Amino acid sequence: MMILSKKVFFLPVIVLMLSGCFGSSTKPALLICEELDDNEEWVEPAVLAQQKYGTPISLSLVLLELPLSDLDKKHVRPRSADWDEYRIRSERWDASPQVPADAVDFIGWFTQQSVKRNNIAWQDAGEHYLALRLGHGGYHRFEADKYPELAQQAKGVELRAQRWSNELQACKGQWQGESWFNKLKLW
Repeated sequence: MMILSKKVFFLPVIVLMLSGCFGSSTKPALLICEELDDNEEWVEPAVLAQQKYGTPISLSLVLLELPLSDLDKKHVRPRSADWDEYRIRSERWDASPQVPADAVDFIGWFTQQSVKRNNIAWQDAGEHYLALRLGHGGYHRFEADKYPELAQQAKGVELRAQRWSNELQACKGQWQGESWFNKLKLW
């Protein structure tokens, strides 16, 4: 009798656990859509970078430091030589990595340079990440087998960029009624 009561007790618990794994009918949250809802100041600069430099929106966003910690508000961590070259060529002397518009504009400029200098395709977000981390010359000398951790980080960036690109297409429907997003004409 005792064995039967234990089975009767555990059976509903197991059913509930499995129904939570397999029975959910809600869509998974679109992380980049939620992130952009909370941080609207990134959207317009990303659209402008796409128009000005050709940088896909998902690439701009994936190369930003998102989400930011409360301790450090830098949106991008460029090598100082690259940041100086950007400020000289763009004549944006007061640009700051803490300002979202400046950070995204830098990423747009830098990725355009990566396409020109290193023949990196726009859709190769992992390669753009490596160029950003290493600089254009360092990118040419990079050997993945010598730096497996950095190569693994680049693969993670590549996967996140692909996922975010797909999610951004889905965000379009989520934001149809949002006036700030419609004004940007992303699609």
